[in-house]
Amino acid sequence: MLMYVLRRLGWTVLILLLITVITFVLSRVVPANPVVMAAGLGATTEQVAEVRRVMGLDEPLPVQYERYMQGLARLDLTFELMLISFALYVLIAIPLGVMAAMRPGGLTDALIRTGSMLTSAVPVFWLAMILQVVFFARFGWLPSGGRLDVRASPPPLVTGFFTIDSLLAADSDQFLAVLKHLILPVTAIVLSLLAVGVRLTRATMLQELQQAYARTARSKGLKQSTILFRHVLKNALNPVISMLGIQLGYLLAWIILVETIFQCPGIGLYAYESFQGLDYSPIMALTLVFSCFFVVVNLITDLTYPVLDPRIKLR
Repeated sequence: MLMYVLRRLGWTVLILLLITVITFVLSRVVPANPVVMAAGLGATTEQVAEVRRVMGLDEPLPVQYERYMQGLARLDLTFELMLISFALYVLIAIPLGVMAAMRPGGLTDALIRTGSMLTSAVPVFWLAMILQVVFFARFGWLPSGGRLDVRASPPPLVTGFFTIDSLLAADSDQFLAVLKHLILPVTAIVLSLLAVGVRLTRATMLQELQQAYARTARSKGLKQSTILFRHVLKNALNPVISMLGIQLGYLLAWIILVETIFQCPGIGLYAYESFQGLDYSPIMALTLVFSCFFVVVNLITDLTYPVLDPRIKLR
């Protein structure tokens, strides 16, 4: 087990380094010239040279690569909305799927399945605008977007996550303000993803309940909740974990739409603006960030399988 983990960690580090090198090289060889685009078409030669110096593109490639990595290490491209949405999606979808499986065909099962299907049937951009209209324009309960109020200053930069940075600064008022700005975009993303997680969890739970060990537990008089949580849940989670990796791809797509609608200055809005301006360097950086996220998630998924099911051996 330990050797497998160390081997996988080693390969993960090599893959991440290879991805950084490839994206860095591609960002330097693509036809688009970010210096000319930043300076403007009517810029003089001296102005273009000054912009190149300010952007650090006149430095040797090893120095540019070092600065490129330092920028990524400071989490300039925030994962805050993505990570919070993904965590809440997992914490909500799996328990709802288990609740629906406890009494299949009952009222709770019908309500959970119908509700999750209705929210997931609405396109995420439409759902985001509905939330804005209801909770901001109609009632004024929540802000319409952004990460902070217009007149508020961001917390001292430590992680790039405003929730964590405001806590590190011991500023409870700012922490609550950051949470208020996250509620609507996080809600739109979670509701859009919910149906798949709920339905798959419910289906795998019901399938495991038909296995011999579950029938034996019922014949011994164990409660349905005891059978579900002590015996069935671990075996049912492996397909769900595989599904979460696939759902991550949808999450990255939703991030671009939601951050654009709510004007959250994260990687989604950054990607949208970069595509509009044909600025390929940020797009390559985003490719790196998304690729690294996928690699890490797949590593965590692989290491989670034997924890949930001891029959799976790591070699």
